[in-house]
Amino acid sequence: MYKTPKNKRNKIWAEFEADIQSRATQKDKKFILSGKWKKFIRFQDGFKVYAVDGTWIRNNISIMFGHGGHGYVHEFIPQNEIWIATHHPGDSPKDLCGCKNVSDSKKVSQNFFDSTTLHEITEFREMKKGKSFKAAHHTALEKEIESGLLPDPYTEI
Repeated sequence: MYKTPKNKRNKIWAEFEADIQSRATQKDKKFILSGKWKKFIRFQDGFKVYAVDGTWIRNNISIMFGHGGHGYVHEFIPQNEIWIATHHPGDSPKDLCGCKNVSDSKKVSQNFFDSTTLHEITEFREMKKGKSFKAAHHTALEKEIESGLLPDPYTEI
């Protein structure tokens, strides 16, 4: 079993995440963000998977966007979409992701992209069942490890 790193965030984040989760099904289905920063990649398990420019998102939509996201964590992502960043966070010293073996370009590998997609889909489904972000995130990390796409969820190949 994978040991989740201790959550060092303020408790207000749990409240914030729970509020986004509770409102997720009330989203306007016609509200869809698009632009050069977002590229459709494929359909997977009922979701539209997009490669996104994480730096653009952090600069224009949400400073909290990391490697990926879905509609139960980010209020701006539609429920049928999964967004995966094309590069590891690191556009400012405060948002280095802490992943190991990241190239100088910070571009994510195909395995990292696929593993993160699996993570986000798993996390979405767990949160849809009512699990908290923390519990769903832990389950998603275990699913990533089971897939064998990466040595661990925080290591590039």
